[in-house]
Amino acid sequence: MNKKGAQWIAWILATALFVSLSVMGIIWARNQTTTLTESTAEYIEAREECKMVLVNANNDCSELKAENKGTITIKKFIVRINRATGYEDGGETAEFKPQQGLLPLLPIGLSIPADTKSVELLPIIEISKGKLASCTTKRLVIQCA
Repeated sequence: MNKKGAQWIAWILATALFVSLSVMGIIWARNQTTTLTESTAEYIEAREECKMVLVNANNDCSELKAENKGTITIKKFIVRINRATGYEDGGETAEFKPQQGLLPLLPIGLSIPADTKSVELLPIIEISKGKLASCTTKRLVIQCA
């Protein structure tokens, strides 16, 4: 094979490599943009949905109860207990439908320890099929001490 033919083959292979790497880069960038757009849309949707969360809770740590006064179902509350030794996971509650009345906020079998300073309740809602979001702006803190 002569040198001129080898140079053309090298040029064609280099061009093919450049084109394939460019296409891979474009596909990767498009996927990253799609992922970022979807996560931003979910975040905004969750913020808007959280505006419809309205919860009333009693301030009695011995018998924590709450009522969903909003227009959206709260899938669960995540319960955190603030004790003198630090925070403890208190588990999760059952679903709270709107206008259902006062329901207990503690999971079955859980009681509030005597040295509890406060109890934090974080509402979790469903923003789309199977996707849950926490409403940190609607978190409830009930002082016990």
